[in-house]
Amino acid sequence: MQIGNFCRTRVGHSFRKKIVNDPEGTTKVVHPRNICGDGFLRFSTPPLHTTITSKRPLKNGEILLQNKGRFAAAVFNMPENECWITPASVIVLTLKTKKVLPEYIALYLNSAKGQRKLNNVKELSSIPFVTRPNLEGIDIPVPSIKKQQTLIDLNETISKYKELTKQKTKLLINIMNSELEM
Repeated sequence: MQIGNFCRTRVGHSFRKKIVNDPEGTTKVVHPRNICGDGFLRFSTPPLHTTITSKRPLKNGEILLQNKGRFAAAVFNMPENECWITPASVIVLTLKTKKVLPEYIALYLNSAKGQRKLNNVKELSSIPFVTRPNLEGIDIPVPSIKKQQTLIDLNETISKYKELTKQKTKLLINIMNSELEM
């Protein structure tokens, strides 16, 4: 099923100048660098605040796709009482149906097959990008909700396993280094 059949798409906010942190601002910004290829949003530093308001702030359950350079997708899920926006280098997908889970769409777009499809429709310039019409034309297999949920759960397990393995490696390196210092 084509993405355009079950999602409305729009680009993020078009900023007129560089986004600068404004402590007085009440709107937070999700940057493309916060969108990780495992389907999650991560912030290595606190998000920037701005006084800019948008008529269309982000809503929970929307899929954010970084559409310039690398193509990574994540589901937006932040506290309901906060206002968030994203720049125009991110395409926002809003589901029109309950037959598809947003986490499944992000998972598919981040998968090897999804990345191939995105690369097949990318436009070339100094930085490759995907246009909204090209994105809307991509076909995605839509299995049952139960199978979608199983794949989402598997992806979460893989992410947790990677994180635990990374922590274990750090611990083993620390043990080895402390033994070498004796």
